[in-house]
Amino acid sequence: MMMNTIEENQIDKLLDDIASIKGVIADNKPLIRQMLLPIHFRIITLLAGISIIGLSALYYFLLDQYGSYDLIPSSMRKISLGLVVFAYLTVVVLKRVLWIKSLQKIDSSYTFGKLLKSIYSYQLLHIWTPLMIGTVLLSFYFYYIEQPRFIVTAVAFGLGLVYNSIGSLTRITQYMIVGYWMIVSSVLPLLFVDVSALIFLALSLGCPMLIFVLISGTSKQEQE
Repeated sequence: MMMNTIEENQIDKLLDDIASIKGVIADNKPLIRQMLLPIHFRIITLLAGISIIGLSALYYFLLDQYGSYDLIPSSMRKISLGLVVFAYLTVVVLKRVLWIKSLQKIDSSYTFGKLLKSIYSYQLLHIWTPLMIGTVLLSFYFYYIEQPRFIVTAVAFGLGLVYNSIGSLTRITQYMIVGYWMIVSSVLPLLFVDVSALIFLALSLGCPMLIFVLISGTSKQEQE
């Protein structure tokens, strides 16, 4: 009889814990959804897409002209690498500035720290972290075995899953469209081994960024 009472108490406690977790998710979901609306990322994503496609085209031209990366003049390699670093830092800085500026039009209390805490303390952290670590490790592995073209596959597939996780959590269709584009196109470097990986880089990462911009303001976001 006592055992039954203990089991019932444990079950009740478990149900209370589940209800509490659901409550936390329900409370945070509208905020996260508001923060991740595509309209906040149009300029950033546009710059990212143009940068990826433009740099892919630049490296494709240099490799076509000189035959291999090692034969590209040192000055050109430094300039092209500098452009990569500059594009990356520009997107990172603008993401922080423009994202906050866009959200503060809705609520002036938004701060970058508050946004990060709301997102990364949520369940997405436990999805993104393993995906990103796995993608980085897989990319290093492909580089180690001298198959750098497959890094495009790893990165596109990993980012595709990240976008899908955002879309499934927030029910924002644009993320799902871009996510599936990346996942499907990540297979191309494996299928067409004679085609430059730079073309697939532009196609699997640059193009979906531009698509995201085009569709970012067209779908009505339903409040759940």
